[in-house]
Amino acid sequence: MPQSNRRRSRLSTALIWLLLCSNLATALVACLVIDRLNDRYAEKLNNAVPGLHEVMLLAQESTNTHRAALNLLMATDEEERREVLQRLEEARRREVQRLRQVFPDGAVEDSPREPLWRASQEYHAALERLLDLVRTGERQAAAAHRTGALRPAFDEYQLRQREESIRLNFDAIRGGAEIEALVTTRKGLLLGFGVWPLLLACLMLVIVGVLGALLWQNVRRIEREGDALGGEEQKRF
Repeated sequence: MPQSNRRRSRLSTALIWLLLCSNLATALVACLVIDRLNDRYAEKLNNAVPGLHEVMLLAQESTNTHRAALNLLMATDEEERREVLQRLEEARRREVQRLRQVFPDGAVEDSPREPLWRASQEYHAALERLLDLVRTGERQAAAAHRTGALRPAFDEYQLRQREESIRLNFDAIRGGAEIEALVTTRKGLLLGFGVWPLLLACLMLVIVGVLGALLWQNVRRIEREGDALGGEEQKRF
């Protein structure tokens, strides 16, 4: 009996240490998983939100540039024309600055942003042509250029800005859905890893129950055999 008690004590101690190690391992894995998810979420957020913000600011600055170009053609005298031209140059400077923020590496070939880059270059080329016509005093040609070339280029420019905003927004939504799915998967793994001692205890209870049932059946069989042998002995005497 003392040896059996010592065996049970060692087994209980081993199970307790195993449970503690399991809890520590679960906490460590959970910490690593949460930290990794936080990094991925921050990466998605840093890529999507600033990009979307810069495209929205680009749309605002390009609208200011186009409005200043229209005001340039409506100037009635040279002084007003010089004033509007200064405002146009300032608006263009801010727009180009925003464009550099959207495209820090310049032209982007074979990229989802390539249509926006191409539309911006076509619009700026049309705007330069308008300024050349205004500087040379060809007002009628400038008005015709604004209607036939500059306005369609600006419409295309705005269309590509909207498409880029929608694309970035969808990318952010898709990234959030991917992170949510990853969280669900990791949560299931952590839950399974954390409850394995409970599953082990249930398994041990099942094994003990099966062994107890087998032992009880054997005891009953031995008792029946003993009763049968006792009956034969009584008959013999």
